[in-house]
Amino acid sequence: MTPPQDPTGHDHTPRHVVFVTWKTGNAPAFEAARRLGHHVTLIRSLAMERSQNIDFTASPYARHVDDVHQLDDATDTDALRRLVLGIHAERPVDGFVATVDALVVPVARIAEEIGVPFTDARAAEAAKQKDRCRQILAAAGLDNTRHAVVDGAREAAAFAATTGYPVVVKPARGSGSEGAHVVADEQQLRTVLDRAAGHRAYAAGILIEEHLRGRFVSAELGLAHGRFLRLAVSERATWHRHEALETGTTIPAGIGAEEHDRVMDFAEAVAGALGLGLGVFHIELMLGADGTPRLIEVNPRLMGSCLPNLFRLAGGGDIFELLVRIHLNEEIEPTAPAFTHYATVRWFGAADATPKPAGPPDLGWAAEYGESLHALTVRFPDGDVLPACRGNLGNFGEVQVVHSDRETSIRIAEEIVGRTAGQLGIEVTR
Repeated sequence: MTPPQDPTGHDHTPRHVVFVTWKTGNAPAFEAARRLGHHVTLIRSLAMERSQNIDFTASPYARHVDDVHQLDDATDTDALRRLVLGIHAERPVDGFVATVDALVVPVARIAEEIGVPFTDARAAEAAKQKDRCRQILAAAGLDNTRHAVVDGAREAAAFAATTGYPVVVKPARGSGSEGAHVVADEQQLRTVLDRAAGHRAYAAGILIEEHLRGRFVSAELGLAHGRFLRLAVSERATWHRHEALETGTTIPAGIGAEEHDRVMDFAEAVAGALGLGLGVFHIELMLGADGTPRLIEVNPRLMGSCLPNLFRLAGGGDIFELLVRIHLNEEIEPTAPAFTHYATVRWFGAADATPKPAGPPDLGWAAEYGESLHALTVRFPDGDVLPACRGNLGNFGEVQVVHSDRETSIRIAEEIVGRTAGQLGIEVTR
């Protein structure tokens, strides 16, 4: 019997959705699943929650979760498997949602074992192992970026001699810009490689790549029942002193229709060559001066941080509802979002290690930006010193701005960051 559907094609049959960990920015997915009439189970990872300084019990979205289970560390695949098998035995799982990089592959493997649709496990593994990803795409004729996994400075310097500087050094497997560097010369290369030795971020290897030039963008792409859903092209900003550090995003990107289609065509080809199968993906690339897209990395999960909220603010709709429906393996009609505004986020942290200000700043002045300013937060970490921000987790501030004009959206966001930095009396990443 065909489940009842409304005119939009939504399946109203109650299903069991299991979320494996959560992030504050993605908590609205709980509400979306409940709104769709589903039973919501959450597997918490206490270690991840501690690292992000988040408290599920204080979250307004806790009321949308029916059952809660706890693991100290959900990246322990054996512990996660035992817990999922117990949950599945009591109430069969219809779909998983995992938006944390470290858990996409473990969840994919477990889902495959119990026969629940999810992103293909081997494809997700290949996407996360950056050198393997490039090998697969090179074989498909989609990537020619020179790269190598190196043991140390000597091999890295030999590679750089063939490409010229700058080069990019990053963990062969990782996320959040942790451990990534754009290296200008051999002296800096040796310094970076010395620091990388024994660092946990490089446990899967040290990857060195040629430096790609152009416009940094990302394709936000859904895939369900073999059909791609073109959600958005986002434009990314980076810090001039540490190019690997992202300082913000604007949705949608300020590019023309031809460039948009070229980016999406490339992203679809990448996802297809990897065989990802099902999910919502965040594919980062460099759009060259000649309009040619070149891959930076593939993330087999939803765009992170506050970007789903930016998508909504820009007029793209509820991406969390779409996320749940895709992972419940529903048939979804591809429809391009009708953006009406430009939503911009700027993140900022300390440019260099500096004593922490005595208290949070008075941000009352921000009210003058009216409805354009959607959010402005400054939250200092524990301790007496603000560490130098060199990765996404090092930010202490965030501003979200929405405006019908792209340049105005970006200008206001950057202006607010500058005023906040001036008030604090410190240099920030921007």
